[in-house]
Parts: sequence; C-alpha cells; structure tokens
Amino acid sequence: MARIAKILIRNGTTAPSAGDFDVAEPAWDKTAGKLYIKNAAGAMVEIAGGGGSVSIGTSAADVLLIDGSGEITADDAAADKIVFWDDSESKLAYLTLGDGVAVSGTTVYAEDWFVIAASDETTDLTTGTNKVYFRMPYAGTLLAVRATVNTAPTGSTLIVDINEAGTSLLSTKLSIDASEKTSTTAAVPAVISDSALADDAEITIDIDQIGSTVAGKGLKVYMKVRRG
Repeated sequence: MARIAKILIRNGTTAPSAGDFDVAEPAWDKTAGKLYIKNAAGAMVEIAGGGGSVSIGTSAADVLLIDGSGEITADDAAADKIVFWDDSESKLAYLTLGDGVAVSGTTVYAEDWFVIAASDETTDLTTGTNKVYFRMPYAGTLLAVRATVNTAPTGSTLIVDINEAGTSLLSTKLSIDASEKTSTTAAVPAVISDSALADDAEITIDIDQIGSTVAGKGLKVYMKVRRG
C-alpha cells in the first residue's frame, strides 16, 4: 500500500530531520518560514520560493541568472551598462555605451568635444591673451584637453592656456613639444585644476609661448566636456 505524503508543522529553526520522511515528502518549518523536501540522496533541502523550480526565460537570459542557492540575480556585466528591451530580438539585453555617452553613479551623461580654432591656418602664431573667445552653451565638467597645429613649432615648446572668466582651468598648461603637431605626445601632459564649467561662462584661449625658430601655425584647442 502506498504511503500517504504528509506535511509536518514544526516550531524549530533548523531543517527537519531526513529520517522522518520518505523521498518527496515535504515538511514546513513554521518558525523559519521555509518548506523542505527529502531528495533522492536522502537529504532535506529547502524548496526555493516555496516550491517548484525556477528558470530564466530566453527573453531575460542575457541579464539574469540563478545562482547556486536558487536566488535570481543580475548577471554581472563587468562594466557600467543599461538594461533595455531589444524589441528586434524580443529580449532584455545590456546596452553598451557608445562614444559620447557615459554613466556616473546612476546618471547617464552626454560628452562632447569642443574644437576651437585659435588662429588662422597660414599665419605664424604669436603670443598673447584672448586669442579666441566663446561662451559655454551649458554647464558641464571639463574632462580632457588637447591641442594641435598644422605646422609644428621648432626651437621651443608651444604653450597654450584655457581660461574661464579670466582664470586658468589648468595647473599645468597645454603644450606641443618642438617638432610635434599634437599635445598628445607632450613630455609634460596638461593637468586640469578647475573642471567645473558654468552655463554661459566666458572661455578664452591664451598662447603663452611659441616655437623660437618656427612659431607654428593653425592652432586648434580641444575641450572634452560632460554635460550637466
């Protein structure tokens, strides 16, 4: 005669003893609020979620998983990413951030490169303040700066400064080494000391030093700015 399955109501906080049950017979631990069942190996195991099995459907498999304890968790993307519904694939997916978009904390930001011509293309550069002037179209954070020329300075380094309302944003100024056309190869990289840019702030470019043999020509200054 088949044995009738039963549920034992108990007050303990530990799993019921396997010796009291046949395979597949359940036991409810009232104090712990957990349901147990005896498996084929003879051990009492907790039934996750109160019973039954849990699986992740194909529409969520790219972003969710079930860990070893049966808990549903997020699949670690190993980077800041956004979960979105990909309608063309009919599933959840991680959205990879492209150029010009970044995440800081829980906020998504747009990033822009400003390219400012600080001279014409054919005239030798000269030193002086306020070589070019513009106003910020929005508040932002200055992330990076660089400079280029179309004719390299020779004899000495070209040095450039960027100012907000007359005050330098750089503790170490932008430089283009002699015989180079870009600041990205400078022996001494620029250092940003004031990254906060106010909306409508007045930005000016100074040329503090030019090449002593060949001054250089066609200066461009680049500012990478995160909105907000």
